[in-house]
Amino acid sequence: MSTRVEGPKAARTAQRRAAPMDPDDRRDALIEVFVRLAHREGRKPTTSEIAQEAGVAEGTIFRAFPTKEVLEKEAVQAAFCPAPVRRRISAIDPEGSLRDRLVDFTRIMQMRFTEVFGLMGALGLTEPPNRGPHESCYEAGRHLRGHADEEEHGAAHQPLLDAVHALLIHDEDHLVVPGTDVIHRIRLLTFSGSHPGIADGRVLTPEEIVDTVLFGVVCRRPPTESGLSIAELHAQLGGDPRHLSGEWEARS
Repeated sequence: MSTRVEGPKAARTAQRRAAPMDPDDRRDALIEVFVRLAHREGRKPTTSEIAQEAGVAEGTIFRAFPTKEVLEKEAVQAAFCPAPVRRRISAIDPEGSLRDRLVDFTRIMQMRFTEVFGLMGALGLTEPPNRGPHESCYEAGRHLRGHADEEEHGAAHQPLLDAVHALLIHDEDHLVVPGTDVIHRIRLLTFSGSHPGIADGRVLTPEEIVDTVLFGVVCRRPPTESGLSIAELHAQLGGDPRHLSGEWEARS
């Protein structure tokens, strides 16, 4: 007896015949398809392409969303929601070394920036959308489609930044700058080092980004009694040791 092999068309037909999907789940699925196609094709997908990728009739899209523009707006809001990023950052192992934690954080942010760059280019966006503080999304740990925050003011990314800064809560004594500055520098280098245009095609790895911020790029002697102190190294590189904190200089 021969075995029937089902191709993509047969699979989509079977999907159409499956039990009806909940309307909210259907909208979420179409949003996911829109974003995936935009990344893959590098442009706005057509409703025909969305329907084919989702395995539904094209009319299903307009039963879920009144217009394609509404679908696009919802897709952009979902793609830029910071709640899933915060959830992944909060899941970083707190027992790992400082470098390991920062590499994990940088890898998450690099993936985030890459996705954002790709979507903005595909849709012709010049800046991210402004939706408010995302408080309800943060509480849910995921994007809540169509949900409007009661208050549209405040630091939209503060819960995200709080999760990031928690990575350094036990390491402040080992840093010559505040932990917030370390994260700020890593974010800046991750942004520029992850953009092919800015990086001239030489995208940095998460390890390269973190090691540049933590250890710099100069050779130094092993940390023995004959090695340079922090103040001496700072002066050798053209800095003024008086700019170091008194506590760290005394430690050196």
